[in-house]
Amino acid sequence: MSTGFPLLVGAGPLPELKMRQACEALAKACRCPLTTVASGGSPSELLQRDPAATGLVRLSGDAARPTPQGDASWLQSLADWRQTVLLLTTADTDGAIPGAAPAYAALCRELNVPLLGLVQLQGPWNGPARRRDGLSWLGWIPDENHPDQAECLDALARRLCR
Repeated sequence: MSTGFPLLVGAGPLPELKMRQACEALAKACRCPLTTVASGGSPSELLQRDPAATGLVRLSGDAARPTPQGDASWLQSLADWRQTVLLLTTADTDGAIPGAAPAYAALCRELNVPLLGLVQLQGPWNGPARRRDGLSWLGWIPDENHPDQAECLDALARRLCR
């Protein structure tokens, strides 16, 4: 099991630009490097190196899809290697969370993936709704022009960089 940072995984295929910007901002707040790996790559190649030991690693693509190499999905490999995961998700313009977020959280529980929690990328944050939905929310990364972005990133970095 990794003792470093969690692997940053999208709850379904997220918009690449949005995820990249949020992960770069989070790595900067954690003062650590960020590496990106494609979901089409081999999970075992990455996981044998303990990806989270030296910084944040972002998985680009859908972690629940089987890999082209015939491995199980990335999520299954992450469970097998006991790699901690931070799920990232988007919100609708009204702040509602799409069904992929609770579905991926449930899939992580089913596969025994060590799930640190969920983080909302951009969109409006609805704290009362997040508390009611029963998911393990760690916070929100507003867009780069939002006045609370630095504060939100610092709070997340404190939780990830202990």
